[in-house]
Amino acid sequence: MNWFSPIKYDRPPVLLVEDNLRQAELTADVIRETGLYEVLMAHDGQEALDILSRHERGFDFLSNAISCILLDWQMPNMSGDKFLRLLRQKEHKSPFKRYIPVIIITAYGDNHLRMLAEDSSLGMASAYILKPFDEAELLQSLKRVVFDREAEVMRELLIEQRSRWLQEISKKSGNNN
Repeated sequence: MNWFSPIKYDRPPVLLVEDNLRQAELTADVIRETGLYEVLMAHDGQEALDILSRHERGFDFLSNAISCILLDWQMPNMSGDKFLRLLRQKEHKSPFKRYIPVIIITAYGDNHLRMLAEDSSLGMASAYILKPFDEAELLQSLKRVVFDREAEVMRELLIEQRSRWLQEISKKSGNNN
């Protein structure tokens, strides 16, 4: 394994973690059509962890070669939320590691899962996209994370967006009483 990069790609590698084979292929095709990314696929959290371990750099002291993870929540063997917790716990242990940006793509708008995605230590998601997703939204989010390097800005915007949404709900429920 090479010290700086175990595997070389011509384009930034993106890891798509999706158990539904049809959905995984459709999503991968949308991303590949841009010609900007190399798409790697995992069908559950454990397979995703295995792929990440093969892309470690600097004996796992440096950031991973994977540019971004597109993560589904509901999967067999190891769910997306368990995967994300394990990933962030591992990243927290290294003082040199850059956190791998994560974009959640899910059919579940579940409040608990969304709060986990936004959590400042265990989630740290840059975007939360509901299925069926808008292709332009997915590609724009991916571009902002990988090429514009705005993962942290996007995390802050995601949290701010939720805060505004909760305030609006609170106002509406206050007006209905």
